[in-house]
Amino acid sequence: MSATSQQHGCLDHVFSIFAGRQHPFIILEEDAFRWMGQRVAPREDLDLLIRDSELEGIKTDLLATGRYDLVEQNLAYRLHDPYTQQVPRLRLKPDSSECISLWSESVYMLNVDGEKIEVPDTEAWNVVLMEERFDVDPSWANAASIGYTTRIGDGVKILPPIRCQSADKKYPIYIPTLPRMLDALLDQSRYRIIHPEEFPLSGTNRAKYHLLNFTRYLHLEKPVQRERVLPELAERNRADMVTILNNYKRKPKIPM
Repeated sequence: MSATSQQHGCLDHVFSIFAGRQHPFIILEEDAFRWMGQRVAPREDLDLLIRDSELEGIKTDLLATGRYDLVEQNLAYRLHDPYTQQVPRLRLKPDSSECISLWSESVYMLNVDGEKIEVPDTEAWNVVLMEERFDVDPSWANAASIGYTTRIGDGVKILPPIRCQSADKKYPIYIPTLPRMLDALLDQSRYRIIHPEEFPLSGTNRAKYHLLNFTRYLHLEKPVQRERVLPELAERNRADMVTILNNYKRKPKIPM
């Protein structure tokens, strides 16, 4: 969700709902990916991971604020993936492009209570890698470090000019760890292969697209990254991830 259109602390009411339910605030998709080193543009949706048992309650609480309408997913922002149509989407009134999408654990194939990383805002103003143990290095990646410590030290602006919480609000914001995110995307990608009848008109595997972006931006096909990532994946997913890494062809940089 773009910070430029937010008023100061305009998500305070959302954080209050999560705090009242003692539910972790976990962001997904592009907003999370920007904290995980992907150079992707922020989307109009704030994607949140919700316990299966809390999905209806949180959706009802958000609608009860009177600030939202329940709308359909914008498939143009989801690579025309019909799988996302089962994700409740709430649009901020009136006539706003800002939305909240609520992904249940079973739909995203990711558990709320697993390991996660705290981040300072819902949006990274510039791309950064919070989980620095997976940072790239110029010695083997032909790319500059994007780790949080390095980016801050280089004076890169990380936080948006308008924050998602008021100054007196301190509700933690999280992203999944990289291995857990990869596991979820690998499981989603496999589901698409096992159930092709659910995707008759969709040519893009959204989950695999995200996996390829992680490979691209974090140089996961390189030996040093393979050694870091693969052992932490679920055993059911390692062979599929190895196939993705082996098939990935990095385009050479064109000298200027």
